[in-house]
Amino acid sequence: MNISKKRLAFTILPVLVILVAADRPTDIRFAEIASTAGLHAEMRCGGPEKRWIPEANGSGVAWLDYDNDGLMDLLIVNGSSMDQLRHFVGGQPPTPSKGGVYLFHNLGNGKFEDVTERAGLTNFYWGTGANAADFNNDGYTDILITTIGVDLLYRNNGNGTFTEVGAAAGLSRNVEWHTGSAFGDFDGDGFLDLYIASYMDIHSIALQEPAPVCPFQGKPAFCGPIGLKGGRGILYHNNGDGTFTDVTKRAGLGSVQPSHSFTAVFDDFNRDGKIDLFVANDSDPNFLFLNQGGGVFKESALERGVAFNGDGHAQSNMGVAVGDFYNRGRLDILTTTFFDDYFPLFKQDKSGSFDDVSSSAGTTMLTRRYLGWACGFTDFSNSGSRDLWLANGHVYPVSDHYFQPFVVLRNDGGQLSPAFHFPDPPNNSYRGGAAADFDNDGRMDVVVVPISGQPLLLHNTTQNSNNWVGLRVRGTLTNRDAIGASVEIGYCGKTQFDSVRNGGSYLSRNDPRLHFGLGDCGKLDRVAVKWPRSGIQVLNSVPVNRYITIEEPR
Repeated sequence: MNISKKRLAFTILPVLVILVAADRPTDIRFAEIASTAGLHAEMRCGGPEKRWIPEANGSGVAWLDYDNDGLMDLLIVNGSSMDQLRHFVGGQPPTPSKGGVYLFHNLGNGKFEDVTERAGLTNFYWGTGANAADFNNDGYTDILITTIGVDLLYRNNGNGTFTEVGAAAGLSRNVEWHTGSAFGDFDGDGFLDLYIASYMDIHSIALQEPAPVCPFQGKPAFCGPIGLKGGRGILYHNNGDGTFTDVTKRAGLGSVQPSHSFTAVFDDFNRDGKIDLFVANDSDPNFLFLNQGGGVFKESALERGVAFNGDGHAQSNMGVAVGDFYNRGRLDILTTTFFDDYFPLFKQDKSGSFDDVSSSAGTTMLTRRYLGWACGFTDFSNSGSRDLWLANGHVYPVSDHYFQPFVVLRNDGGQLSPAFHFPDPPNNSYRGGAAADFDNDGRMDVVVVPISGQPLLLHNTTQNSNNWVGLRVRGTLTNRDAIGASVEIGYCGKTQFDSVRNGGSYLSRNDPRLHFGLGDCGKLDRVAVKWPRSGIQVLNSVPVNRYITIEEPR
């Protein structure tokens, strides 16, 4: 076990906007510092009027440590223009352009440096999803950019540069509308497989002028997704030699109906030792592919209670939060959805089925005025309970609710209450986002990108004496990223559980390290890691208030 502790000098700027609950012992606070930190990225997603559906959905971000210095770097994926989209959907090669992707290197002093050009990253397509994983187990984190176009797989060369290897690795070169992605070792061979979700058949959409019109509240608006042909996701098996093979049909995923899929997550939802796949669908029933072993999945969303909300309705699901929200040792799921609806929180019971508990948790009322995208379960105050964060924004500029805030809802024993929102009043429409402790101070921060304009970097300035621990879990027999491993901690008579997963939020990747708030407990009695390939490893008397690397024993 490697133990390292980093405390970084960091100048905290004045908090721009704070909304707190006065009767709480700990106020959750953030300062927006993107510009001062050096995160300058001009987000684009078509034109301002949003006359075609590709212009409405935005793109994602990914936290990753690409140079192994212990600090989280940031990848931001960007969209494009309708003229460019028509160009490559019509069969022409994309026109070289800048600003399709940004890579920011974390300098460790609260500052980031734009290293996109130096790293060799480009994206000339309409970028949608951002992801990162060590797909070839060489010790360096690689990058995946999904697009409306051709998906880009950038292999990390280990010297601060990347090489695009999508074609050589066997990824489809067909021009498609792909969205979220997730890495996970579904057959337990030690190499990360890959699922890429598809939103729509881009070739079935009328992209030429005049734009088709489907009125919203009596005003002109874009058409879709209802009435437009959905897409089909692709499951790739990692061959262990740097290449992938499409096994969608062989694995049983090809039998589902085409759907408007956004966000995918690989995790062992039923804790049977085999990694499963959840996919959030827009206006279609969600998918839950349970791993049957032997390289085969069974679609079980309806059977397990996550295909529809508690009212039996399919929702416009965009983002996904996964985690043990109730601290019971089981994974729960929340999806974000459309305005004037509610974000369903699915609580998993002992049988592996899920119940919609939105009413008792409070999301039925608290989320109805939001149209949600990125989201996550994150303990912002290190209290020992995971709060819920939401990036929101309407899709129709003609709506009075187009501008919406970033929101944190505090978790008080399974009851949610408003704790923070930014800005006030709202002045943008947000999409992708991801949580990470970018300055290694033990307080989780969040980056959020809008449909247009500059990103937000919300630095957590919450003040209390609560303790925490951060775990970087490294596989040796298991895939290097340890995706599929689970961790249970014991401290002062309490326990918490989490798992190493990939995917989630909205087309984005969170900090891959596991973060646990410990409240006023100053010691960690036990850490038990369940490795997919080597059983359970137990560590006792683990130090707190630092990041620790736990390596799988050989």
